[in-house]
Amino acid sequence: MDEKGLLEILQLAKNNNEEAIYYLLKKFDLLIKKYARQLNYDCAETDLIICLLEFTKKVQLKKLETYSEGQLVNYIVNILRNKKIDIYRKRCLDIELVHMEEITEMKNNNQIDDHMNLQSLLNSLTDKQRDVIIAKYFQGYSDFEIGENLNISRQAVNKLKKRSLDKLREILMEDSYGKPNY
Repeated sequence: MDEKGLLEILQLAKNNNEEAIYYLLKKFDLLIKKYARQLNYDCAETDLIICLLEFTKKVQLKKLETYSEGQLVNYIVNILRNKKIDIYRKRCLDIELVHMEEITEMKNNNQIDDHMNLQSLLNSLTDKQRDVIIAKYFQGYSDFEIGENLNISRQAVNKLKKRSLDKLREILMEDSYGKPNY
């Protein structure tokens, strides 16, 4: 299979050639394992393999004819990366829903107080600062992804994040010691 081009291997895999499918799985095995480790749940590797197999079945090879070998590899890498991100976001949303259910069932006043304190801390930030903190620490987005969503640079995201954390730290210090810690 090594002497055949990736486009030809994709064509064979699309036509259910087991050797071609096995070759693709082996070629992207390390990347799939890496992304599965990052996702950190039992069936992550299986889900990514299924994504690759579904891609081979649905791919429109006519659109990829002008791609070089490297471009095809990058195209498949991006598909797997996007699937990893989709899975991560879905799992975060599921976790967030579980946490929301737990919050509604809380009986301990300290937990309710903590939640209210966190909410008031977040409300002390500007809208952009709050968006950055929530996206970064509660939703798990990278600085680059946050920047794309807010139409600002990664460096601007980093500055907003730093200012937000400094402001939160200052508020917490004021609450702890009754006066600003300058």
